[in-house]
Amino acid sequence: DDTSKLEEYFQGVREIEKRISKDEQWIGVPRPKTSLAEPGSGVSGKDEIQLMYDIMCAALQTDSTRVLTYRQSTASILKSLAISIFPHDMSHYGTGPSMDASQRRDVAQSELLAGLLDRLKAVKETDGSRLFDNTTVVYGSNLRQSHTLENCPTLLAGGGSGIKLGQNRVLPKGTPLCNAWLTLLKGSGIKVERHGDSTGVIKELT
Repeated sequence: DDTSKLEEYFQGVREIEKRISKDEQWIGVPRPKTSLAEPGSGVSGKDEIQLMYDIMCAALQTDSTRVLTYRQSTASILKSLAISIFPHDMSHYGTGPSMDASQRRDVAQSELLAGLLDRLKAVKETDGSRLFDNTTVVYGSNLRQSHTLENCPTLLAGGGSGIKLGQNRVLPKGTPLCNAWLTLLKGSGIKVERHGDSTGVIKELT
């Protein structure tokens, strides 16, 4: 079993290294003076996000870290989807091209996130559980439509905090987002009574 686990890990690392090597081809290469746009790296857009997800999964698998944060490059993923609308303008959409572009971006990001969750589920721990069962994944945005901070969409996944999965909850108006963070902290065994402007845990998740 140990040999099998090591081979699984090394194979995953080898695949990541091959994809990172595309970026390394640009290291030290002088940037040409031209009126055209600067050359991009070998990995960008959706491919970049996929690669980062794989690296994150490998880091958790090897216990190289216990906490990871990742901010996606919105402009990069839009370019890879052939969307020319400026990212900021998409947050002020009504009907029309901005709405269509926003939906296409959301679908692409959702598919990439689903791939990360599937990857975490595929990794087996030494006790027979899945890496997904021992990890807490939070996915969301710092803003809603326009510049509002209320009712920000937030996805919680993984079994690391002991929350109930497979449900969609619409909480009462005015519920602080920090209530979700407090719920995850307590579920992870952190002895804390409040976090930010929290008013309590979200009982529907426990």
